[in-house]
Amino acid sequence: MNKKIYLDYAASTPIDKKVLDEMLPYLKKHYGNPSSSHAYGQKTKAAIEEARIKVAKFLGCQADEIVFTGGATEANNLAIQGVIRKQQTGDSKQKPHIITSSIEHESILEPCKTLEKEGLAEITYVKPQKDGIVRVEDIQKEIREHTVLISIMYANSEIGTIQPITEIANMIRNFRNSKFEIRNSKLKVALPLFHTDAVQAANFLECDAEKLGVDLLTLSGHKIYGPKGVGVLYVRERTPMMGIVEGGGQEGG
Repeated sequence: MNKKIYLDYAASTPIDKKVLDEMLPYLKKHYGNPSSSHAYGQKTKAAIEEARIKVAKFLGCQADEIVFTGGATEANNLAIQGVIRKQQTGDSKQKPHIITSSIEHESILEPCKTLEKEGLAEITYVKPQKDGIVRVEDIQKEIREHTVLISIMYANSEIGTIQPITEIANMIRNFRNSKFEIRNSKLKVALPLFHTDAVQAANFLECDAEKLGVDLLTLSGHKIYGPKGVGVLYVRERTPMMGIVEGGGQEGG
């Protein structure tokens, strides 16, 4: 009988025993709805908030900047559509503009194509060079006054290239400081925002959000020996975006 060898850890990893041991009490004994006010629910809610603190420590951010989702695809959609929907509530008659790369994951490219098809946003797809790297200057020259979001994957899931996220963030920060600010309620919010899909990077690269200089960052549990069906979206404090799932008050709405 031939022995099977699994070589697709970029697609999914097995759940680590330590993770499983942490989860089992909440799958078997502490099963209350965390939105419920009774003791069963509050026990579960406390565990979620403890997990939120641990994720925040990993990303070097505040716990209330962590949004749990059903996976990375949902987190990426929330980042893109949430920013666009927030911008559509403003007074500008110009379509919001997104810059992304042509080698992003489908969970970035497909919502961008849908927004473009529905006439809700303009999208620019920057191509990488022959080495698979998206050049900072190629992104910079595509920025417009109505660019609201730039989304570049940290580590590519197909070819393994690592994009210069910190350098892109510095370029965006310099652009924001030198060009303009827009008002969002009582806060001044500089655009464009910067999002990175860090799903493939979490096991190997620096993911401190402050050091990277990103406003939004996506993670996935099952890529790093956690369970399937768990994702994370880091949302920098005061980042203007809206929820895209209606019907409950979970995760701050």
